[in-house]
Amino acid sequence: MMAPLWFSQPFKAIFIALFLLKSLLSLLLLSLLYIPRSLRPLPEWSFRICLVRAVARVIFQLFTDIHYQRPRQLEPGKAKGRFAVMEPPNDNLFTGVLAPVAMKPEPVPGIWFPAPVKRDAVVPRNRRVVLQFVGGAFVVALDPNSTGKDIASLMGRHLKATNTFIAQYRLATPKTRFPAAVQDALTVYSHVLRLGVSPEDIILSGDSAGGNLILALLRYIEMSQTELPCPGGAILWSPWVQVTADAGKEYEESPEARKDFLIGDFLDWGANSYMPDGSLLKEAEPFISPMHHPFGTDTPLFIHTGGQEVFSSSIKSFADEMSAVKGNRIKLYETDLAPHDLLIVHGPTGLTAELETATEAAYDFFQQTG
Repeated sequence: MMAPLWFSQPFKAIFIALFLLKSLLSLLLLSLLYIPRSLRPLPEWSFRICLVRAVARVIFQLFTDIHYQRPRQLEPGKAKGRFAVMEPPNDNLFTGVLAPVAMKPEPVPGIWFPAPVKRDAVVPRNRRVVLQFVGGAFVVALDPNSTGKDIASLMGRHLKATNTFIAQYRLATPKTRFPAAVQDALTVYSHVLRLGVSPEDIILSGDSAGGNLILALLRYIEMSQTELPCPGGAILWSPWVQVTADAGKEYEESPEARKDFLIGDFLDWGANSYMPDGSLLKEAEPFISPMHHPFGTDTPLFIHTGGQEVFSSSIKSFADEMSAVKGNRIKLYETDLAPHDLLIVHGPTGLTAELETATEAAYDFFQQTG
């Protein structure tokens, strides 16, 4: 299939300029519209949240229209010694749906905060290592330096994390569909174990599509014959648990869509880029779309949802399904006024206090289940 004309220069530059001009006019009109509370997407929301929502939707639409994907950081850059490349193990760790048949495991770059975990180093008291997988519908990634600093600070202050690693897994493209990103998650987890970190000291954290990857990783750990130990816990921030070929249509048909930050076109791009071709799809379905595919896990799961996000109903249903599995330890936590992915949008929206409260609830949950 031939790519649209505006995917290449100089047409891309012209398209972006016209898009931004149109969007600027639209945002100016919305800024006037949102002055009366009665005309806001949610009357209880501040003017600031409403405007951030409008800007976010513009950005998602632009990225979708031009299929913009930020390249992964493959060199240390300003991260210097905190930059790391985690190598996949040279054993039979990748089996079943993750077997390197069409998709080969690759090294995974990422950045440590505030400092890297080093092999054979003196283990600090009460060590807790967070492995963060940031969302983006499998197709978009934020700058790990700026995003990671904020996330690591949160994890250090409220989850008592001593080290946080921001993983840069492979984004979905025609050449890197499922299971590339899950292979990368497995590489990161196994590499940190090989550094000497105890599994009970590891907390997996993922937002949106990143939460989906964590569920796939945990499912694989439980179902495979690799005998990998389970981590000490996992936090799923607005996890994308129902990934289908009609994801965009399902999203836009929800009554919550007029309030949330995402757009249907963006989810369609992500879902259809991520899903594998051919016979692997049926076998991989529980790993791609965990909704209605609950599984048993020894890992305590803290699941967060925003009360105003479209995904809220599916997240709650999935949490109920997982809670019904004997032996599972599941905590569902809802922030009433939050839209999708509070972990990422808390700063621009002014909902940082709400995020901190949720993170402290996660800490209490892990203390009780540890």
